[in-house]
Amino acid sequence: MKTFRLVGLTIEVQGENGARLEEIPLSDGLIINKEDGENHWMIEALLQKEHRSYFETLSQKKNELHIYVTISKKTNKPAEIVAKIKSIMVLEEHISVLFEGRMLARKAKNEPEKLLEDLLTKGLHGEDLKKAFKQKLKEQRELNVKKSPQT
Repeated sequence: MKTFRLVGLTIEVQGENGARLEEIPLSDGLIINKEDGENHWMIEALLQKEHRSYFETLSQKKNELHIYVTISKKTNKPAEIVAKIKSIMVLEEHISVLFEGRMLARKAKNEPEKLLEDLLTKGLHGEDLKKAFKQKLKEQRELNVKKSPQT
């Protein structure tokens, strides 16, 4: 098994108007590659107690969740994991939410649409939406260039 630091957590939430992405502020977190040949991962998110009822509600539904995790550095591209909540532990000042799931292969063709949906759910429109969308696409391209092997 390999353990990494979890630096970002976003949950895809299904609503009346389709899916939206909800960023969850982390106090700390770990993500563990189980290295079982099946691409299974364990994610532990340390969160403020105010998120307890939200995660308890999600846990009671027992549905698989699409979560996006950023590993090691905030500048890394989030990885998509289909996961279930395994446990919620109440600590003195935080809660610990334990997820278990399977990492999905990247689907680059859907990323601009998801990015646009996310910006729309943040209330952006018109010229502000256009500028934010262009900026995010530029940031993603720059990250991809930095990650590409030099030839």
